[in-house]
Amino acid sequence: MKNILTLILCLFFTEISYSVNPEYILKAGNAVQTGANSLEFDIVIIHTNSSNSTFEYAGGQYFFDFNLNISNGGALIYSIVDSDLPLHLQPRNPLVYTTGGEMQLRLSTNVIPSPGQGYVISNLLTGTKLVRMKLMTNSGSFDVQYLSLRWRNGPENPYTKIYSFENSVFTEITDPSNHSIDSLNNPLPVELASFIAEINDNNAELKWSTSNELNNSGFEVERRDLKDQSFKKIGFLQGAGTISEMKNYSFTDKYLNTGSYKYRLKQLDFNGNFTYFDLDQLVSINIPNAFKLEQNYPNPFNPETIIRYQLTAEKNVSLRIYDNLGKEVYQLVKTIQKAGSYSVKFEGENLPGGVYFYRLEAGDYTDTKRMILIK
Repeated sequence: MKNILTLILCLFFTEISYSVNPEYILKAGNAVQTGANSLEFDIVIIHTNSSNSTFEYAGGQYFFDFNLNISNGGALIYSIVDSDLPLHLQPRNPLVYTTGGEMQLRLSTNVIPSPGQGYVISNLLTGTKLVRMKLMTNSGSFDVQYLSLRWRNGPENPYTKIYSFENSVFTEITDPSNHSIDSLNNPLPVELASFIAEINDNNAELKWSTSNELNNSGFEVERRDLKDQSFKKIGFLQGAGTISEMKNYSFTDKYLNTGSYKYRLKQLDFNGNFTYFDLDQLVSINIPNAFKLEQNYPNPFNPETIIRYQLTAEKNVSLRIYDNLGKEVYQLVKTIQKAGSYSVKFEGENLPGGVYFYRLEAGDYTDTKRMILIK
């Protein structure tokens, strides 16, 4: 009899230990403005009492109030970008709801699975990404206002709810005290009014204007040759901090080779947050229309300088350096080169200071220019 009672008590207390509801933190954050008219943010959940509970996620619905005025008069589009959850467990039907004066972002509950078919929520600080969301306006750009994203936590429906399986029982475990918003209540940092490129020979002048700036540290200028896979930083322009008037910027990318290029701006604020703005047009540099040898730069120089030249057709090319007496002291180029623009670095650290000449020969074309090495 004593053994039976002990067994019953053990089973009773074992059942209690497994009936503890999971606790969690639900966060909206990691916001990035991906364009003048789009931003993205994550909805993440973290299991916080994993030592005495399991968290088999069964489903959830996620509702926010927000400031509709950021739409800048346009229509808003709300969509799912990606998720850590399998497709059948992801929330669905993203909707911007503005009926009857309400301003809500809505995500409906997934189809509830059977017990054992849910998803185990991570207890790591990074948590489980329920969804990454995108919000866009079709007006061309967001207005510079507070997004003012706020969880709808009830008691009025609809509001955010989270469900799990506890001992195979479908259970609501919603706890609004653990719902937080991170970095989504700030105004959008920069409103870009225009971004264009003008081509002059083999130079691309980028021009852009902002109508508002908030906490703007500046713009990194990035370029990608279409033959490459990634963008490279080619310059930086300091921003205006916080202003509410038009500000114009320009940056010239010089001496480009023949080819096609994409450009984008990486706008950074003083907190390290950033937003990308892509140039809509493709920049194409055509084959030069005349042979040309340019003056070296810098000149005078010490100890190095750049020599640039252009070819209109494929030629056997030589570029030689001569001293003031006409003696060849260095050969920089001796090869066949295709039509295009070229630049060559000349280092004179092993030569005495004085006047030197450089001579370009490309087929029937020849030209000579003078340069000065200072020591």
